[in-house]
Order: sequence, then C-alpha cells, then structure tokens
Amino acid sequence: MSEQQPSGKRRRPWLPIVIVVGVLVVLVGAFLIADTIVRGVAEERVATQIEQSLPDNVDADVAVSIGGASVIAQYLTGTFEHVDLRAPDASVDGIPLDLRVSADRVPLDPEQTIGRVVATIRIDAAGAADLAKTAGLPGTLTLGDDEIGYAGEATVLGFTIPYDFSVAPTTTADRVNLMPTSVNVDTGLLGVIDLRALVTGFLQGDPPSICVAQYLPEGVDLDGLAVTPEAATATLTSTTLRLDEASLQTLGSCD
Repeated sequence: MSEQQPSGKRRRPWLPIVIVVGVLVVLVGAFLIADTIVRGVAEERVATQIEQSLPDNVDADVAVSIGGASVIAQYLTGTFEHVDLRAPDASVDGIPLDLRVSADRVPLDPEQTIGRVVATIRIDAAGAADLAKTAGLPGTLTLGDDEIGYAGEATVLGFTIPYDFSVAPTTTADRVNLMPTSVNVDTGLLGVIDLRALVTGFLQGDPPSICVAQYLPEGVDLDGLAVTPEAATATLTSTTLRLDEASLQTLGSCD
C-alpha cells in the first residue's frame, strides 16, 4: 500500500495559473492607472499649449478631451482617434464666443493631415450686436428666426431718414450670401416705404455676399450658419487641415 502525502504538501497544479492571473490583473490595473494619468497630462498639456498660442485679442480657457481606449496605444501609433476641444467662455476683443472643435484621426506629426475637423462658433445676440459696432456699423443689429436685421439712419439733403432691413443668410463653402427679406425707409410725412421689391429686382437674384474664406485657413469650409433670436452659430469643416504653422497661416480666398 502506497503512503499518502501529508495534506500540507499536496500538489496544487492550479497554483501557477493563479499566480499568473494575479500578475496579469496587477499589470492591467497598473496600465489602466498609468494610461489615465498619461491621458490627463496629455489633455492638460495640449490645452495649455493652445491657450499660450492664442492671439493677444483672444481669451479662452480651453478644455481638451482625448477619446479612444488607450492614450498610450494611440501615442505609439502616432495618431489620436478623437480629440474634442471646448472653450465655452472664450472672447475675442471682449466679445463672448462659445467655441467647440471635434477632430478625428489627429496625427502627432503636425505636417500630416487631420482626418476630419468640425468646429462650431456660437455668438449670442448681444455679442453679435457688439461685433457689428466693432466693425464700424453705427446702427443696431438684431437676430431673428433665420434672419439678421439692421436698423440705422441716413442723412439726405440735411434730413435724417431712418431705415431698417433684414436679410436671410445662406452659405457656400467660402461665402455668406445675404438675400433681403425686407427693406423699409421711414420718409416721415410720406410714411414708411417698402423697398424690398425694388432692391430684389435690382439684385436680380444675385444677393450681396461676404467672403469668409479670407479669414479661415485654406481648406476650411463654411458648412452652415444657423440664426435664432438668441444666437448665431457657424459650422466649419475640413478634411485637409494640418496643424503646422504654414498651414494655419495660409488663408483661403474666394477667387
């Protein structure tokens, strides 16, 4: 009869597996902690670099969020899957703006092209009115439902004649077109004269337009302009943008 091994010295064939699994759990946990730390550091560093590179007339507290499963893995591949930028309390020359940027496939090499960028710039009604004054317009600008209104005064032969008009903005990739929806002139004794038909006929379906491409990096398109009584929001898109200095400083045109 064979002798039984003492219970304290029984073989445990599963013990190495338990040890390996335990080590793997520790390693995975350490990696996740390290990745979280790296993500936070990277987001803060990017936000700081953006804030430091802003023009003197721009003030913004930028929040950066890097998407994807692992920042370390993305860094090793040389491309971030998704990056979000938020600056809800930004201002330009003291005029408040809400800026949001969403970018897919962002390369670490600034000379490579970003996969896709979508940006929205929102300005409220008060900010839009202030912006018009900054641009040198003496009257009052207002926002409406898909309309922009303006009221002012003109001096003709020594007489002050109030007027107001509204336009419906539409967009192309490089321009904002302004089709008149109302044009009124207050002549005093003769009352208010509606000149919309006259102005529309004079334009012959070719409304005045503003070239916005000249203010944007080349390859950035205007994708839409939404106007409500509360705010105006412009949407910009690009699939050719790079983050190198030459690309950002090369502006587009409306040729």
